[in-house]
Order: sequence, then C-alpha cells, then structure tokens
Amino acid sequence: MKKAIVLLCLLLILSACTNQVGGKEFFNHINELEKGLDQPDWEELSIQANELKKIYKKDKWKLQLIGDEGEYEDLYESINNLIATVKEKDTLSTRMEIATTKSLLEDIYSL
Repeated sequence: MKKAIVLLCLLLILSACTNQVGGKEFFNHINELEKGLDQPDWEELSIQANELKKIYKKDKWKLQLIGDEGEYEDLYESINNLIATVKEKDTLSTRMEIATTKSLLEDIYSL
C-alpha cells in the first residue's frame, strides 16, 4: 500500500514538471515582439517591452525556483537592454536582444 502511494506521488510530481511554470506567457510575448519588428511601430514595441518587464517582475519568484541566480539576473538585464534598444529605434540591436532574451528563457525552462 505504501509503495503504491509513493509511486502515485512520484507520478504526480513528474507529470507536473512538464508544465512550464509561466513560460508560455514569456515566450508568447517574445514572439509578439519579434513579429512587431517586421514593420516596427516603436511606440507599441516600447509598450510591449515594458510589459515584458512587468511579466518578469510578476513571475520572478517562479524563475528563482527553476533557474539559478545568474540566469534570472541575466534575463532581467537582457529585458532592460531590450527596452533601451527599442527606445533607440535600432532594429538590429533589438532583434539581437530579443534573441538573447529568448535564449535565456529557453535555458531557464530547459529542465
């Protein structure tokens, strides 16, 4: 009986680990930012970049649980760099910073 309970608990824990705790929101937002660069509306991109920062602040505790300190701090720095490149209306730098942000998120969520 105890083995069955332990197995059930393990099964529940392992099946719960397949869910990206808040990751979809980040990735969807990054994809929208990337699409917005095809024909840039810099004001809208600025709003979206700042919204990404709000999402980060809201979900920081989740990132702290699944990533290490360097990863989520680098992500925060990358988001701030993204906001700066959008303010400068620099398409190339913005694309590069989006790629960096996406890569950092993939590293954090690659369990």
